Amino acid sequence: MSTQEKTLSSVIEISRKFLRSIQIDDDFGREDALSGYVCQGTARSLLESMAQQLIETKQRAFTWTGPYGGGKSSLALMLCSLVGQNQKLRDRAKTILSLPADSLIYKAFDSKGAGWTVLPVVGKRSSVCDQIIAALEKRTGTVLSKKKNVDVIAELVSIAETNKQGLLLIIDELGKFLENAALDSTEDIYFFQQLAEAASRTKGNLVVVGILHQPFEAYASALGRQTRDDWGKIQGRYIDIPLVAATDEVIELIGQSVNHTTKLDLSTAEQACRVIAANIKKRRPAAPKDLANSLLACWPLHPAITALLGPISRRKFGQNERSIFGFLASRERLGFSEFLLTQSVSGDAMYRPANYWDYLRANSEPAILASPDGHRWAQSVDSVERAEAKGSSLHVDIAKSVALIEMFRSGAALAADIDTIVCSVKSVNRDAVKQALDELVAWKILIERKHLDAYGVFAGSDFDIEGAINAVRLQMV
Repeated sequence: MSTQEKTLSSVIEISRKFLRSIQIDDDFGREDALSGYVCQGTARSLLESMAQQLIETKQRAFTWTGPYGGGKSSLALMLCSLVGQNQKLRDRAKTILSLPADSLIYKAFDSKGAGWTVLPVVGKRSSVCDQIIAALEKRTGTVLSKKKNVDVIAELVSIAETNKQGLLLIIDELGKFLENAALDSTEDIYFFQQLAEAASRTKGNLVVVGILHQPFEAYASALGRQTRDDWGKIQGRYIDIPLVAATDEVIELIGQSVNHTTKLDLSTAEQACRVIAANIKKRRPAAPKDLANSLLACWPLHPAITALLGPISRRKFGQNERSIFGFLASRERLGFSEFLLTQSVSGDAMYRPANYWDYLRANSEPAILASPDGHRWAQSVDSVERAEAKGSSLHVDIAKSVALIEMFRSGAALAADIDTIVCSVKSVNRDAVKQALDELVAWKILIERKHLDAYGVFAGSDFDIEGAINAVRLQMV
């Protein structure tokens, strides 16, 4: 088979290490579970913040909050390995962190000999006490389930005081326990308050970490206002630290997940990456100097899509089980995998903004309409449909590109200026794009935002107020 007959799937591989989900209760203690984990600056900052609290205050209860697929479980597994009893895993975790020897993290989470007692728990729609008891039995070998009225918190405190180094309790998917508490009136939400208080008062070293996708009270949205306020007060006993990867970190991770098995002429992609990098740096001067190279490493994703994926994943409609890397490997209609399977090998072949617009509309439109972005999405869809009715395929591709960039530009520091639009549509010269843009503006499908030096979706009405006024005036004459 010649190179021209091959599809991109034959020269592009998505690294499986980024697609593997972490189950901290089962994966803790396995060296291969840490394989490929990259500890980004945001994750290190989270641990540094925790370490400072542990060293300087009596605070011992924390929550990590961030979107699905943001690396919270992987970071939790790394922290468990850092303090656990396996010296080999402790060394591996230190290598991953790559911090100076005098780091506050190493001081707060110092581990020697037998290490800390580590208790990883994964949330379920069941009693949190039952799951902690099951974890205690699994990790310590003590039989607690046969006892009557087991005081779970007292058991945790006892272990923390017995092990001089400490007890680390990490509750992944804490929201599942909160959802269960919201549905089951027999579940006492104040357990979490008592747990936080016990951690701060015990003579031992009991550190509690709960991993969430949204604040406590959000899980009580169906309950009364007073109950939601109570839940919010309970979370106040925990120091909440957000874990949201920066846009540049997301780009770097995507680049590491997309592997190119064959060298191709990527001159077209290189030019597009330079344009998008310049666009971003114009609005965010602190962007990395080598941003264009980082974007190129993500080919055949168009650099505009690469820059937008992080902000899109943090939207309300993006809060689902599909992470960015799930999108890269998903078999959904019009997704990236389908593109790789159907697109012939070519250096200028890229998954462009118009492709991603079609993907979102085919797979996520109901969720987007139900989210805070619903109104803007509906306006954008209306603009694209009017472009389809009135213009050519070029007009449609431009309308889709502008609509997508404008909806999510704030998180990416990207704007739909003419250079970005030119590189976002395939094989069209600048003059043709400028003419199509002028026509879309004249048709009131797009609007030129001169203060941004960019284009946006026309949000006004199609109602011709001037024409209507003139018609009424003629009737009055």
